[in-house]
Amino acid sequence: MNTFCNIFINEFEFEYQKIKITYTNIIKKCYAVIEFIEKKLEDLFLRIRKHKFDEISDEIYFFKVIKPTIVAKLIYYKTILKIEIDLPSSKKNKIRAYEKAINNIYRYSKENKIFYTYYRSRATYNDALYFVRSKKKVIFKQDCNCINLDSKLSTSHDYIMAKMIANDMLTEYLENRIEELEKNYSTILPKNTVLNWSGSKVDLVELVYSLHHSKAFNNGNSDIKEIAAYFSKMFNIEIEDSIYRSYLDIKSRKIDRTKFLKQLSDTLNHKINEEEK
Repeated sequence: MNTFCNIFINEFEFEYQKIKITYTNIIKKCYAVIEFIEKKLEDLFLRIRKHKFDEISDEIYFFKVIKPTIVAKLIYYKTILKIEIDLPSSKKNKIRAYEKAINNIYRYSKENKIFYTYYRSRATYNDALYFVRSKKKVIFKQDCNCINLDSKLSTSHDYIMAKMIANDMLTEYLENRIEELEKNYSTILPKNTVLNWSGSKVDLVELVYSLHHSKAFNNGNSDIKEIAAYFSKMFNIEIEDSIYRSYLDIKSRKIDRTKFLKQLSDTLNHKINEEEK
C-alpha cells in the first residue's frame, strides 16, 4: 500500500503544482485547486474504503502523513477563499481581517494544546491511538464536507493533523499578506518621529505584563515575548531577553509590586484634578 500511496502523492503533487502556477488570481486559484483536490480525494477514498492495511505502520503512515498532507491543502485553500472573498476594501481593515484569521489559528492551537504539542514535537508514541481506524473512536465531524464522516476513511486525529499543517501554511500566507500591505500603509506618526523609553526597564516590563494580562492586545491572544519584542523595537530599549527575570524582580517586591502603574495612576489623577480647579 505504501508503494501505491507514494505514487499517488507524487502524481498529486505534480498536478497540484501545475494548477498553482496556472493562476495568478488567488480566488481563481482557490476554486481550481479545491475542485482538483476534492476529485483526487474522492478517487483515493474509493480505494481506501475497501482496503485492509497489511501492517499497522502502513495504516499509521496513510492517516498521519498521506491523508493529512492532502486534506491540509484543501483546508488551506478553502480558508483562503473565504478570507479573500469577505475581505474589506481598505488596507487597514484588510490587515485587521488577516490578523483576526491569525488569532483564530492561535486559538485553535490553544484549544488542542495536547495534540498541538504532540504534532510540534514530531512525537510517535500515540500514533496507534491517533492514526488507526476504529469504529469506537470519536470522529471529528467538522469542515470540508464529509471528509470525516466515514469511520473507514478516518481516525480520531487525522483531521486535526491536517488542520495543524494547514494552519502553519495559513500563518505564513497571512503574515506575508500583512507585510505586503504594511509596506504601503502610512502610519499615524511622522516618518522622522523617534520615541525612546526614558524610564527603567523594569518599569516597562511592569507595563507590558499589565497590558498582556488585561488582554489589551489581540483579545489576549498575544504572547508576552511578542509584546516585549514589539515594545523593544518601538521604544529602542531591549527588554525581550530579560523580561522573565524582570518579572521575577517585580514579584519579589515586598511593598508596591506595581509601583510604576500606581505612579502612572497618581500622576494622571493629579493632572486631572489640577485641570478641574
